[in-house]
Amino acid sequence: MIGTTVLGCLTTLPQERAVKKLEMKDLTEAEKAEIALLLQKAQANADHQLTNGERNKIREEGRLKIVADRAEAAKAASKLAREKAKERAKNQVLPETFSWIDSVSNKFRSKR
Repeated sequence: MIGTTVLGCLTTLPQERAVKKLEMKDLTEAEKAEIALLLQKAQANADHQLTNGERNKIREEGRLKIVADRAEAAKAASKLAREKAKERAKNQVLPETFSWIDSVSNKFRSKR
């Protein structure tokens, strides 16, 4: 089994299988503004100056939310593309019967 050792204890999966961590430079301007807004709201609700750890935790939560939103949007787009493909396949006009005369492979065969 993947993720277990011989003794049956769980281990962490290799980093190659983990989703790439989203960095601030990978975000769009709107997503950066959303994270800045989360920081501002947290600062307004706090009764003290936020520590670096608290700020980093808020930023990480914001990035995770953005990753989840992107995954949800990709899933919806994929579902829409599948439905369109099914619709195109359904509307495709196929000949009523197969014609051996028009068959390409029959053209090169000798008569028996």
